[in-house]
Amino acid sequence: MASDVLSLVENALSIILVLAAEGTFAYAAYWAFNIRRGLAVRIYRNHALGVGLVSLGWILIFFDFVLVSSFNFVIFVVIQVLVSAMFFFFIDTAVLDGRMSDPLLRDTIHWWRIRQWVWAIFAAASVASIYIGAYYEGLTGANLSVLPFWVSFIGAFLEVAVVLIVGIIALPITAARSRDPFLRKQLAWLAGFVAFLVAGSPVPTSPAYAPLVFALQFAMAFCLYKSARSLVPLNRLSTLDQQPPESPEKKEA
Repeated sequence: MASDVLSLVENALSIILVLAAEGTFAYAAYWAFNIRRGLAVRIYRNHALGVGLVSLGWILIFFDFVLVSSFNFVIFVVIQVLVSAMFFFFIDTAVLDGRMSDPLLRDTIHWWRIRQWVWAIFAAASVASIYIGAYYEGLTGANLSVLPFWVSFIGAFLEVAVVLIVGIIALPITAARSRDPFLRKQLAWLAGFVAFLVAGSPVPTSPAYAPLVFALQFAMAFCLYKSARSLVPLNRLSTLDQQPPESPEKKEA
């Protein structure tokens, strides 16, 4: 009886923490899209849009695992591919735009020359992942619990080997080379999001690890929030402090 109560408490705690974590991603997306509406520079608007899409994409991943994976593996894989494409598109755009803020116009990791090949690998892995998912769905009605290891490996290659490795290598270098203070901070926080994502990938999703999973997801959402906020100074006090002092004539009057 005590073990059943403890199990219910752990499950309830894990659900509350996961929903709270998804709420932080929704808050980061809200700020990103809100900031985008107030920006005029195209590069800044693209980066704010990218942060919002990444935040929404992470929420979509959660619902994909919780709801879609239990009844249709093909749709599950398609959503995973679309979210990965959103992440990769934003990383690609961030690296390309970051070069324009580098006074020396340096090509980070030779991205201008290799990006077509990386996109080709990404596209091939995406098509293979969807095809294999459709094959197993039609042949055996497979779900996540009975898939062979090599089928899961394709998804890991798609999301980790292509998206995350490119992001965790290229984004910090691009941020270090940029001389735009806003883009530099924004890319640095985005690299922090990718680092926490990589650090949390081996953590089990069992209820016992729910506090750790929540802490990692909260850190990822906070990085996205700060990434969006870095694109524009939103502190009203700092804006007032930058106003020129009043002239002596006005003070005497």
